[in-house]
Amino acid sequence: MGTFEANISNMCDLVANTFEMPVFFISPLGKVVYDNLRSQSINPLFENRTENLFNPLNFKPSNQYSNPVITKSIFSEKYMLISYYNDSQFEGTVIIGPALSSPLPDDRLNGIVNDRRAFFYRESVFQYYKSLPIISTEKMSHICVFIHHLFNRQLLSPKSVKIENSKPNDEHTKREIVNLELSHHILSDDSNQARLFEKKLLYIIKEGRVDEIEELSSIKEEEHASILSKSSYIRSNKNHIITLITLVTRASIEGGLLEEIAFSLHDSFIQQLEELNRLDELRNLARDVLYTFAEKVKQAKNEQHSKKITACKEYIYKHIYEDISHNDIANWVGLSPKYLSTLFRKEVGVSVNEYVQQTKIDEIKKLLAYSNTPISEIGSLLHFNDQSYLTKVFKKIVGVTPKQYRERHHLIENG
Repeated sequence: MGTFEANISNMCDLVANTFEMPVFFISPLGKVVYDNLRSQSINPLFENRTENLFNPLNFKPSNQYSNPVITKSIFSEKYMLISYYNDSQFEGTVIIGPALSSPLPDDRLNGIVNDRRAFFYRESVFQYYKSLPIISTEKMSHICVFIHHLFNRQLLSPKSVKIENSKPNDEHTKREIVNLELSHHILSDDSNQARLFEKKLLYIIKEGRVDEIEELSSIKEEEHASILSKSSYIRSNKNHIITLITLVTRASIEGGLLEEIAFSLHDSFIQQLEELNRLDELRNLARDVLYTFAEKVKQAKNEQHSKKITACKEYIYKHIYEDISHNDIANWVGLSPKYLSTLFRKEVGVSVNEYVQQTKIDEIKKLLAYSNTPISEIGSLLHFNDQSYLTKVFKKIVGVTPKQYRERHHLIENG
């Protein structure tokens, strides 16, 4: 064994023995440099050894990750992936797992067995899943920090790992993070959190705010999602996505998308859905549903106005937490303040200042419903430094005071 492989082996041994989990090291060309199963049996659903690492994980050995990735196989096991660089040269990937965030219910396991037609292996499948370690996503972030530092001599924070995994910056990671769990959360057993998540998601679609899809937080693990088909895990997931498609179709129409386009997308996505039989394919389709509808709504909204006015609205939205002035907006779009006033009122129907005020109030409504932040602090964040003035403006636009609105729409439990 050469020095390089010996170093890899020593580091992987340390990881395997410290965390008592299976560890693999895969070269960029797909060679298994290190393999330690730690007496963990192989998933009976795997057809062969190679698929153990590559197919269910949708893993490509040549993929490089600037930050640790916490991902999930098509069989719902979780793995940690960490790229190893030696003097900036990509040498391969450390794979740690499998594990679960929480035990899978028997109904879920029965569905998985039925989908794979693994009836003769039912007992061994149950034994396999019940033997997997239970590790929370937060703890996985800490493990990733340790392993990344061991291999790359770079100390990250667990918080940064968590953020990077919730805000993907490339298409590969995005497929892993923004996935089927979005639809599962909508129908989770926690009705309070389900309502909160659903309202956030549908608001994003209705407003065509594509960028905010990646910023959705508190995604519920799919093993906790309500079961819509006890006979099939795939069928249960498909039912969740059909519900998701229906909800976002309605939200997109409310956001200004033509009904013909919305219902055409609705039917097309459901047809595509019924042709799929892999969990990773379902996750990708769920992601595509969200991005497609949000993009279409955004496009429809932009087509309502000229490029200059669309640019104004984008500026206001992006600077909503700043003290926005009419002159700032005019300078940004390259128009005189007077001409901007005329053009904006003609196309939007209200003055620039009224639109800014309306947009700020919309943001305040979100904060009142989705947070426990005090009303006075919310006002300061949005540059309403006089609470009585905020109350006056809010009641004029919404019809009730901020306090009354929070009492009626608040979705976060106190304490």
